[in-house]
Amino acid sequence: MTKRRIAVALSVLGVVVLVGAAPALAYQTATLSGTGQARVYDSSTSSATVGAWDSTSDSNPVYSSYYRSASSGTLRNLWNKQGSGTESYSGTGSWVIKAKICESQIAQPDDCSVYVAMSH
Repeated sequence: MTKRRIAVALSVLGVVVLVGAAPALAYQTATLSGTGQARVYDSSTSSATVGAWDSTSDSNPVYSSYYRSASSGTLRNLWNKQGSGTESYSGTGSWVIKAKICESQIAQPDDCSVYVAMSH
């Protein structure tokens, strides 16, 4: 085998490995303009991970509020206190039924998006 064929074969193998190892980039969101997004990543047909993404450098933490199908009456909150341009992630669990993003406000009610129903 020539050096060129070996290089091409290794390049193709590298792409296949990277594509196979990369997490799914598709997600559904609940967005609050100027604040961030609650992101729901479906990792399979029966589980999902939630993200809380902060898009504003205003020193106010954000959090995703969400409900999972396995415990539909339990409100869950995922906090992101890391600052602008960061995202916190939950563990994997059952499907997410609905989610919203909120920005924590000092001495006043939190600013929140509406709940967005998530499809499976």
